[in-house]
Amino acid sequence: MIFMFYLYFVFELFALITCVHAYKKLDSNFKIFLPFLVFVVVYEFINMFFLKLLLLHHSNAWCNNLEGLIELVVYGQFMASLDERKQYKTRVYMAVAIGIAITLIDVFFIHSFWTLATMAIVAQNIILATMSFVYLYNLLNHADDYSHLLSFPPFLVATGLFLYSLTSYFYYASFDSLLAKSNHQFFVIAHLICEISCLYIYTFLSIAFICFARVKSYTDIL
Repeated sequence: MIFMFYLYFVFELFALITCVHAYKKLDSNFKIFLPFLVFVVVYEFINMFFLKLLLLHHSNAWCNNLEGLIELVVYGQFMASLDERKQYKTRVYMAVAIGIAITLIDVFFIHSFWTLATMAIVAQNIILATMSFVYLYNLLNHADDYSHLLSFPPFLVATGLFLYSLTSYFYYASFDSLLAKSNHQFFVIAHLICEISCLYIYTFLSIAFICFARVKSYTDIL
């Protein structure tokens, strides 16, 4: 039962291992995931076994706020790299900038730095879900041009990101009201939802890296 509460760490660690294994074959826009996954795994390891090191004002919520901001920047940069059109990149960077602005406003003027900035996290997930949905929609409209879409790394990562962001959105959108009820069942369900969201993103990332390990670059998959 205890293992189930750490299952998300297994997903993250496996994604890191597959990323390291395929790193030399990754296209340049995918290489941003190596330092990101190292950060995620180290942070979660400390969070699980050395939590006291992260506690400020009796909470590690500030870490979650920081992690959400890093995710927005990393995934935003990745999504911008998937299309060479200047207008597309500009819109993605503007969306990321808006997300950062909302995060800073929520952290410093609404929830505070020491508590979970749920408004910011909801906004971040809406932005990431929208980015990935738009990319997937455009990609599927040209599905005939991709003979092996299910092994196409950008498609896999965008799919995982969309499912992850959507799941996280529904979780954090109801977080404050459900937490106020102090219902034990809520904490169990909340943890399960977090596990599922991690399953989505890190499993799809792992599959994408494995696809890279099998070919020279994702252009060879087309």
